[in-house]
Amino acid sequence: MSMKKVVCVLLAGLVLCGSAVAQKKVHLKIASMAPSRSPWDIEQRALAQEWSEITNGQVSITFYDTLSLGGEKSVIQRIRSTRPGRRAVLDGSIFSTIGLNELAPEANIYTLSMPFLIQNQTELDTVLNRFDYELKSAFRKSGFEVIAWTNVGWFSFYTKDRFSDLEELKTIQIASAGLDSPVLGDSFRAAGFSIEDMPADRVLQSLTSSSGVRGFFGVHLYAYVTGLSKQITYSLDAKLCPVIAGLVISNEAWAMIPDQYKPAMLAAVERMRKRLSESLEASDQRYIDNMKKEGVTFITPTPAELVQWDKSFSADIEKINRSVPGALDMPFYRKIQDALGKGRN
Repeated sequence: MSMKKVVCVLLAGLVLCGSAVAQKKVHLKIASMAPSRSPWDIEQRALAQEWSEITNGQVSITFYDTLSLGGEKSVIQRIRSTRPGRRAVLDGSIFSTIGLNELAPEANIYTLSMPFLIQNQTELDTVLNRFDYELKSAFRKSGFEVIAWTNVGWFSFYTKDRFSDLEELKTIQIASAGLDSPVLGDSFRAAGFSIEDMPADRVLQSLTSSSGVRGFFGVHLYAYVTGLSKQITYSLDAKLCPVIAGLVISNEAWAMIPDQYKPAMLAAVERMRKRLSESLEASDQRYIDNMKKEGVTFITPTPAELVQWDKSFSADIEKINRSVPGALDMPFYRKIQDALGKGRN
């Protein structure tokens, strides 16, 4: 074979190889805690469709229910590769604060959930934008890329007993609602609340028992969708703290996606995040209205009472920091205070 023919064959082979690489499909397996037909569920499926269109079908996503997989801790075991060079069972997940903290403790993500530190969606957006690089760097070091942050709701208390102030609320026996991590329950206990840890499947049974707990904590989405709101009579109408969620994909899986598509894919994620943020108030109000129809009374603290609650929680921060190692990072907490203090002023 002449040298000219050899060169032609080699060039043809390179073209074919390049074409095969370019057309290699990436199928992402993502766990999600989003309840069926919830705003998050609707938006995540819309994002999967948009990513497929942006990449001309090269990137597809299949979502798996986190609860059916055994919870966020079980998902973390599946998202980590068991041996070098071997792809993990899952490529990513939509985690709550609990899962995010387990995945990258160095990010100190629980600090964002300290009561009254962040008081509205604008403040949350400010914090996430201001500290985006620091937070995402901690996850990259753990082997994961944070594709999007969002807020799934505002933390609240739901009780069978009426309370008129913070001290009365602290005396009511509250279930931790089966959270995988005890950090939130331990933090509230350190602040003087009566918190009982229990598996999620026992909360309903305990609420219906005459000797069981008298309430639980969570967000309006969780309270209504699970049906637990049917077992309580009162709910706190105040934004105590945001419950952060993050879409996380392993560095390995993210690297499989051609770089040419990533800017458009991330732009699609940002549009999704904005839609979720804008719809949160409306969806929360729907859950509140539905719970009111079920007979739940919402207790709204006055502005003066909220100021007092804020002072009380602020005084408890040092106590929480001493009693619950790893619950928050005090330097990070002060940085957030400084960043938000300027805006509030």
